[in-house]
This record gives sequence, C-alpha cells and structure tokens, in this order.
Amino acid sequence: MGTLSTAPALSPLAQHLLTALAQEQARTGQAVPLVRIAKRLDAPASSLLRELAMLNLLLEQAQQLAWVLAQAVDGRWMLALTAAGAAAAAQIGEA
Repeated sequence: MGTLSTAPALSPLAQHLLTALAQEQARTGQAVPLVRIAKRLDAPASSLLRELAMLNLLLEQAQQLAWVLAQAVDGRWMLALTAAGAAAAAQIGEA
C-alpha cells in the first residue's frame, strides 16, 4: 500500500493530529489518550474523532491502510499510530 504521497490531501487538523500523536507516542511508547491530544491541540475531542473518521474513510477510498487506530479502553478513547501512520507523520514532519 502507498504512503502519504499517494494518499488524499490532509486537512491542517489531520496533519497536526498525526504530528502530535507521533510525538506523544514516541515519548510514551504506547497508545495515547484522546483527551491528551485534544488538550495539546486545543481542539474538542469530538472534532478529533470526526477528523479521524474522515481520514480513515479517505484512506479506505484510496485503498490505503488506516493511519490511526482508535480504541475504547476502560471507558477512555486511546489513539495509536499504525506503521503507515508513523510513516505519514514522519513525512509531514519533513515537509
């Protein structure tokens, strides 16, 4: 499957989300609570979940693997980059 170069154009919020998630995940080595990313980006958690849903839909339409996995763990949404998401975040950081 392709990477960022063949993926749909990302919104600024999606770019910031991927970058922040990559930084937090690199720091902790594990999935990151949605509320931590929301606070860091000063954005409502619901907006981030909608952005993730749209991103995953666009990636699916482009026959790409998901970049971010969202999972409810003990009542909290946790976000984790996939390998494809980490590669996309690295490309965003280089741009």
